[in-house]
Amino acid sequence: MSLVFHLAESSAFACLVWLLNLVLRGNPARLRHCLWMAASVKFLMPFALFVALASQATRHIAVHGPPPQMRFVMVESAPPVAAEGAIPARPVRRDWRENLVWLVWGCGCAGMLVRWRLRWMRATRGTLLGPAVVGIFRPVLMLPEGIEERLTPEQLQAVVAHEICHVRHRDNLAAAVHMIVEAIFWFHPLVWWIGVRLVEERERACDEEVLERGSDRATYAASILRVCELCLESPVACVSGVTGADLKRRIREIMHGSVPQHLETRQKALLAAFGLAALAVPLGIGWTHPAQTAALTAAPLQFDAASVKISDQRYLNIFPKRSGGRIEWIADLGSFLRYAYHIESWQISGAVPGPDHIYSIQAVTDPKATEDQVRLMFQSLLVSRFQMAVHRETRQIEGFALTVGKGGIKIPEATPEDQPPALPGVFRGEDPRTLDGKVLATIQSTSVGAITGRRVTMLQLAGALERVLRTAVFDETGLNAKYYFDFEFAREDPPEDTDRPDLFHAIEELGLKLEKHRGAAEILVVDHIEKVPTENLP
Repeated sequence: MSLVFHLAESSAFACLVWLLNLVLRGNPARLRHCLWMAASVKFLMPFALFVALASQATRHIAVHGPPPQMRFVMVESAPPVAAEGAIPARPVRRDWRENLVWLVWGCGCAGMLVRWRLRWMRATRGTLLGPAVVGIFRPVLMLPEGIEERLTPEQLQAVVAHEICHVRHRDNLAAAVHMIVEAIFWFHPLVWWIGVRLVEERERACDEEVLERGSDRATYAASILRVCELCLESPVACVSGVTGADLKRRIREIMHGSVPQHLETRQKALLAAFGLAALAVPLGIGWTHPAQTAALTAAPLQFDAASVKISDQRYLNIFPKRSGGRIEWIADLGSFLRYAYHIESWQISGAVPGPDHIYSIQAVTDPKATEDQVRLMFQSLLVSRFQMAVHRETRQIEGFALTVGKGGIKIPEATPEDQPPALPGVFRGEDPRTLDGKVLATIQSTSVGAITGRRVTMLQLAGALERVLRTAVFDETGLNAKYYFDFEFAREDPPEDTDRPDLFHAIEELGLKLEKHRGAAEILVVDHIEKVPTENLP
């Protein structure tokens, strides 16, 4: 789908260039040649690339001080039991039709490159039949032997002036770039149509420049006709010659064509607006919506191999087990969804099979894949194996608001220069470097929960509280700074011997408050999901 989208946007861009050329048809041909060149290069530069660059720039704006660190621990009573009888991963077979498509494209691309290579060898060996400029980075003017005897001095001077124009404007380099576009997108008719327009405007631009430098129209036209009587056209597109384009039309324009007009103010404004829009639209999307554009700027990630089976195991794993590039997980679909989309249970709506439907997943991926990439791979797996269809909605949710208490906040604020304190509480004795940037969940035989934050925002604290309360927590503190805190609290239905306060009183000791609140939250709506994975269907 990403290729189809790129072809569609490039085709639309070429259509806009065509309309712009119609408006500028009375202006210099060199300008129109540049516009068609932009349409050609656009096939090599998808808008998604600019979106991604702007998105990455937004994410990498310089931030002083160490990165935020959030630790969340919710301790429960039942330890997980490791899954037994691991199922060997089954390789994923690629559809033969996809292989056929790539084979056809590869053959076409190779055929184009071989064809141009043979013609280029013919040109560089001196077998040109007409005057031409050979070479891309160091162009050389080549004239057929004895041509000076068949042309008058004035005609020869006009031909040489034409070829010098090609050298001055690097026309061979521009033609070579379009040859690459044609080799890659040989199946797209619009690419070949752009190639014809490029040659027409290239030759027309040189004709206009030769006449502007004082050559006689009749002499110049006669020189072109005389060369055509003696020679043939250049053997390859990136060899610029005097005989290119529609000869009859060129002669008519040379003899009777009007002088190109300089750009008017409104035409300059139109060109400037077109160029700014072509860059500003994708850059603006990536700059203002970096998270939302992630799916548009990258192809869907998939496991190298994956096996999904129904399991009779009843001791589930909270998170997938990862050893190098191998991933194992026994859980229900709800757990898969929460991990894949990095959300909580209350953020899932729709008919999702309950915990009585357990599945075993064995998958293989690149050992260097990040956790975010693995989450995206699980999304792809849910779509391919469980035929999942989802969409996102914003709904009004009954939850809690995190606000500042009457006495003000009572936890220390982090500054860029200070050093983070040692991790206290449940993290005492742990190496802080192993916990940076992660949300840690453990299962122990106790009834106490703990939250520790180091250089974290109130929004991050609200996210941790959502996991405890299992509902939306809205950050209404209005605080933008980062803080340190560490507190423990009793869970629901605590045993009589606990001396920890409940979560609401523990929050108040920080100078914060949790109150009932209704607000808008994003929900993942499951439109469809199968109970039986496709591998198990008869």
